[in-house]
Amino acid sequence: MRHRPLWITGLLTAAAWLVCIFLATPLVIVVITSLNSAAYSVFPPKGLSLRWYENLSSQPQFLQAFGNSVFTSLCSTILALVAGTLAALAIQRYEFPGRNLLRAIFMSPMVVPKIALGVAYLILFSKLKIAGGLFALILGEAVTVLPFVLAIVGSTLANIKKEYEEAAADLGGGPIRVFFTVTLPQMKLGLLLSGALSFIFTFDQVETALLILRPPNYTLPIELFLYMEKWQDPTIAVVSTLMLLFAILLFFGLKLMLRSVPEVQKFVNKQHDK
Repeated sequence: MRHRPLWITGLLTAAAWLVCIFLATPLVIVVITSLNSAAYSVFPPKGLSLRWYENLSSQPQFLQAFGNSVFTSLCSTILALVAGTLAALAIQRYEFPGRNLLRAIFMSPMVVPKIALGVAYLILFSKLKIAGGLFALILGEAVTVLPFVLAIVGSTLANIKKEYEEAAADLGGGPIRVFFTVTLPQMKLGLLLSGALSFIFTFDQVETALLILRPPNYTLPIELFLYMEKWQDPTIAVVSTLMLLFAILLFFGLKLMLRSVPEVQKFVNKQHDK
């Protein structure tokens, strides 16, 4: 194996660090701004204080909105995983008329503008008399992230060895038992990746939630938007800092879950061997 010259390796390393610094700088500025002692956002801060963290404790709407965001994201992700997995099984494993058209319909939310989807959901859910509640948002977000689940799980199914399923069926396993004991464990990586992507996407959903929801069912992005319409103090930076911490915890949690997948562990070991 041919090795790169040291100066090329050093140049690439320096470029990588510069990119990392460029990406992390705005986040560092937000964290520092959350400690600003002034009554308005300014950088560099004129002093350091925890007064805005204390102010956040007097804003219960943010905690309720955070709970709504987590609840709707979890429910919509689970719903999308179930529906997307079943759709991927049908499209990937069976030949039937209109299969490509069905795949295109399921993938269409990926290319439709989010504001157009939000208006469509508002009209539909208003007709169904469920607009304004979290249940409507869960349905809308599940449809929005369904293409991600279908694409990732579908590609995972395409790489699964059918010999294991056939062997399990020859040993007397029924279709349902074969799916849960043989097929589903091999789909673990695809389900984890699509679930993580769906949760992140739905948690930050603004367009659909802004059109569908009514108080007191607002999610965190909407509450942040409404707060910024009235106030320009560093409380928003405090919430952003806490959300950054939440994202870091999610990242390490997902990393631990991925390391439990045999395919990921084999890939990591190969990279170390290189």
